[in-house]
Amino acid sequence: MGLGLEKCCCLIPLRLGTFFIAIWFFAIYLFYSATGFVGVNAIVFYSGQAARPWYYINLLFTVFICVGGLCGIAGSLFASRRFSKAFSVIVWISCILSMLVYVISLVLMAVNSQNVIESCMVVGFVGVQNAQRNISPVRISDTDFYSPVKYPGLMTEHAASESDCARMLKLFTILFGIIIFIVQLVQIYFAYVVGAYAKRLSNGARHHRLHAQQIKDFEESRYHMSTVY
Repeated sequence: MGLGLEKCCCLIPLRLGTFFIAIWFFAIYLFYSATGFVGVNAIVFYSGQAARPWYYINLLFTVFICVGGLCGIAGSLFASRRFSKAFSVIVWISCILSMLVYVISLVLMAVNSQNVIESCMVVGFVGVQNAQRNISPVRISDTDFYSPVKYPGLMTEHAASESDCARMLKLFTILFGIIIFIVQLVQIYFAYVVGAYAKRLSNGARHHRLHAQQIKDFEESRYHMSTVY
């Protein structure tokens, strides 16, 4: 994987490129995990609201990728074959699993869109300005005259109308899908770069072992020749 690559992005050496890629994976997934934990990540919050175990699966997945990023940082800094190989494997696992995680999250939100809209109508759409920690589904009153009191400091401070919530959910789903598609393409390329660097380290190690063995064979043959003469 990535055997023909000599440079990252056509101009950055593979080792330095791998270092930057490791930072990317560590920082991006740390941010994703942190925003999900503090309740400002809508995809984590609403998919977890639809299926509570999925909330923890989502966060554990991102922690796993963060650890992989640390392996990549160590592997590129110290030219470690072991860490670089581990990072290469983790990056490819990330490319596969992250696509599954995001698709499943979007499907859970789509299937439970009415619950998401009802939650938005009570507490508003989840975001940086509207953090939510309780992932239990929100139920609104059955009365046709339901209208939450919007007052600073109340749970319903950011409440919105049904039409606004439906519009925000649709817009968020479209934008998130586009962003994730682009990010996945970038990460697949990154996986090839990391694989090329790990392969180069592995090949270099084999060449060093071969060179050492040749020196040893030469010394032994010279010793045997001296005993003959």
